[in-house]
Amino acid sequence: MRKKFTLFIVCLLCGISMSMAQELNVKGEVRDQQGLPLPGVSVKVKGSSKGAMTGTNGAYSLNVPANATLSFSFIGYKTIEEAVGNRTNINIALSEDNNQLNEVVVIGYGTTTKKDITTAVTTISSKDLKNQPITNPLQAVQGRAAGVQVSSQSGKPGAEMAISIRGNTSITASNGPLYVIDGVTSRNAGFLNPNDIESLTILKDASAAAIYGSSGANGVVLITTKKGKEGKVKVEFNAFTGFSNFWRKKDVLNSEQYISLMKELGYTTFGGNYNTDWQKETFGTGTQNQYQVSLSGGGKGGQYYLSTGYQQDKGVVAPAKLDRYTLNFNGSQKATSWLKFTGSAALTSRKSIDVADNASVARGGTILSTLTTPSTIGIMNPDGTYTSIPNTGGWDNPIALAFGADNSTRNFRFIGAFGGEINFTKDLTFKSTISTNLNKNYYMYTIDAFKTTFGRQERGVYRNNKTWDNVWLNENILNYNKIIGKSAFGATAGYTIQESDYKYIDYEENRYFDAQTGTIPQAPSVLKKIPKRAQWAKQSYLARVTYAFDSKYLLSANFRADGSSRFGQDRQFGYFPSASAGWRISGENFLKDSKTINDLKIRGSWGKVGNDEGIGDYVYRKLYEENAQGNLNLVNLENHRLSWEATTQSNIGIDLTMFNNRVTFTADAYLKKTDDLLIKVQLAPTSGLPEQAYNVGSMENKGLEFSLSTKNFDRKNFTWSTDLNISFNKNKVTSLGTATSSLDFGGIYERDAAVRVEAGRSLGSFYGYKFTGVDPATGMATYADLNNNGQRDTGDRTFIGSAQPDFTYGITNNFSYGNFGLNIFFQGVQGNQLFNASRIDLEGMRDAKNQSADVLNRWTPQNTNTNIPKALKDKTDNSLTSSRFVENASYLRLKSATLSYNFGEAFLGRLKMSKLTVFATGYNLLTFTKYKGLDPEVSQYEANGPQMGVDYGTYPQSRTFLFGVNVGF
Repeated sequence: MRKKFTLFIVCLLCGISMSMAQELNVKGEVRDQQGLPLPGVSVKVKGSSKGAMTGTNGAYSLNVPANATLSFSFIGYKTIEEAVGNRTNINIALSEDNNQLNEVVVIGYGTTTKKDITTAVTTISSKDLKNQPITNPLQAVQGRAAGVQVSSQSGKPGAEMAISIRGNTSITASNGPLYVIDGVTSRNAGFLNPNDIESLTILKDASAAAIYGSSGANGVVLITTKKGKEGKVKVEFNAFTGFSNFWRKKDVLNSEQYISLMKELGYTTFGGNYNTDWQKETFGTGTQNQYQVSLSGGGKGGQYYLSTGYQQDKGVVAPAKLDRYTLNFNGSQKATSWLKFTGSAALTSRKSIDVADNASVARGGTILSTLTTPSTIGIMNPDGTYTSIPNTGGWDNPIALAFGADNSTRNFRFIGAFGGEINFTKDLTFKSTISTNLNKNYYMYTIDAFKTTFGRQERGVYRNNKTWDNVWLNENILNYNKIIGKSAFGATAGYTIQESDYKYIDYEENRYFDAQTGTIPQAPSVLKKIPKRAQWAKQSYLARVTYAFDSKYLLSANFRADGSSRFGQDRQFGYFPSASAGWRISGENFLKDSKTINDLKIRGSWGKVGNDEGIGDYVYRKLYEENAQGNLNLVNLENHRLSWEATTQSNIGIDLTMFNNRVTFTADAYLKKTDDLLIKVQLAPTSGLPEQAYNVGSMENKGLEFSLSTKNFDRKNFTWSTDLNISFNKNKVTSLGTATSSLDFGGIYERDAAVRVEAGRSLGSFYGYKFTGVDPATGMATYADLNNNGQRDTGDRTFIGSAQPDFTYGITNNFSYGNFGLNIFFQGVQGNQLFNASRIDLEGMRDAKNQSADVLNRWTPQNTNTNIPKALKDKTDNSLTSSRFVENASYLRLKSATLSYNFGEAFLGRLKMSKLTVFATGYNLLTFTKYKGLDPEVSQYEANGPQMGVDYGTYPQSRTFLFGVNVGF
């Protein structure tokens, strides 16, 4: 037995010695495709647990068997296996994986990689802005970013967009996000040329936005414009042309039907013997044209990008038009190895001609005038004046409302920044930037004294107003980044100061001739106007610390202190902290070798941000206002306790990439609470004022967001990918304070307001009577008697609907076959309602306006079984603000479809070109909706404010077809 044991030990020792004799000490370096060292790369012996990690210089050293195979893996790069084969020095170059985990993402005052993000961030790239007939870059965000609801308030050329990030947070202050354009802050971005934008990064949660403090309560949109790259000079030319029209028209009464209704109402005159189709006369065909040329390049430590463009958008309703000229520059230059200068400038000059909408014909609304002007009259009277609706005392036809006045605006925008960056070491940098944001606006309105009813009443009108608004900003940012072994540290500290100067001058004159004698006086009547000026300033301190260990454990913390002149001395400063953390589970040993999961990360964040926008610059002071007689009226009481609206938000999320990076999934859940809402509280009669703003309210938003990207087919000649996102948000006002029970918004001409804000309800909640049908005996509209007192009164009004959607979504499919490309994008909103106030004018049957064809089913003694009341002259009882006009406004829209062809290299070589693409795009091609109005994507008031969801003759969205070319040299 002893001999056998001794023999076993000898054999074992021999085996060990032979094994040791066959081991090699392998050394080497791991670099990326640019030759830069990669620290933190995992170097493992395949099939064993033995391994090492590259250091800060990308070097490694490892004892391995001579016949071993080494596996080199690093997040964001393709894994490489290399046989040792008795070699002692093995250098490896890793290439980036196509899952874009190493894609650089812009964040507040810095950048990070996609794989290291621990907050809720969405990026929209330049490819999403290409080849679309948009004048506002935010139109390209619609339906493409989970948790971001973008609404076109109107289809007019140059109309502003309303954007809400994870719901609305305020009632009286701003609900729009902060825009940061190449480091320059702005409250809008619609003036930018979409072709100049490289990316839009949307900071959705408070932890991401807290670095912007009091400006980040509604999220932040970081816009990066295009820059040049080192190499040959590149010249690009982009152009498209197209046409547009309304996708839907409304059926209205013809001449015979109109006359029959007028007789029913007791009228005896009906106009003339015309048969005018007002929709044909007013709703024409719009045209779109855009041209842009850019020049870019770089070398010897510098880069530049310069572009200029022109865009014209003629509206479907003439003479609405937008002409826009843009000039954009972006450049940088190294002065020494440690000093670099950067500069950027964007200039936009635009002129727009407006067509009045969002009003009834009685208030000059062109859209509703088109639908309610009877066909029995023509456009012009024999004396050269415009016709008006008979029996109304002067409600002009839509052509008069569109062309009778010159209603134009000229706008000049300039944003520019100049900065210097010092590299003290390769880890420590300091950058100082000064920027300006200038907005000059000139509005002019003229109407002659003869052609229109309003012009004759006022005997001619001329008015203008001039706005001059300049905001300058100085930012000083210190950044430190250090990698030590598996640990990556980052720190940011900064100090910023900002000031604004706003001026407004208004002028109006009328009465150009004497009504009694018809003679022209020596001078017109000039209305007394008071010029306005306002200034504000901010001072801020900011800091951020980040830490990552082994690219698996990620931490980040932010802090910002903002001081604002908009509040009293003891309330000027607000403090806004945040923190976030992430755990890359796929980096753990139990998932590292998974053939299914490429990347899996969970993250969580909490943060606090503030809001001081939209409340006024002196709201905490006692204010007086000069009236037309030169006297001073008290308009605001002193309130030094007024302070910030504060929003806190918690977020948890997951990022998952699977199946060799062919499936990418992101999910987020959030809870967002806003306290100290500024609410207008009713004051005691002894104060002499009806109301004043106090910090007394609160609001809540909570929701879920999901994004999914898939590569369905990836072949040499055919690819198909899909991007899908869906968002759920629930908004609720939780308090209005003890002194205010409700607030009314959404006023309707000659009716009760349509929207009420009340604790326990969401913003955009419709309030009115509950329509129960038509009394067969009398033809009168009936309403629910909710207080059971046997009569209709205000106690019967209740909540009757909501403009808040259940969810919003977008689906994009990209196909390529050879040189052909096809992009199809659907966008939708589900579960929201609109208060269709246009139907009050179109179905009211109380005056001489033309009506919708729906009133052919109105109650008459011969038609008693109907839900449309009888005609009732000069009475509003049958058309009160009620549930009758609340409609399902959910829609699914084929937002855009683009077919393109890219010419091949052989063809391009003969023409000395680097790129040639021709394309055809359809915009708003198909709309699926049950909404009865002209378009479901409209809002009379701000689409992200408390009065959202009212359609009262709003200019609808148009359907557009365009053809274009992209050329590169």
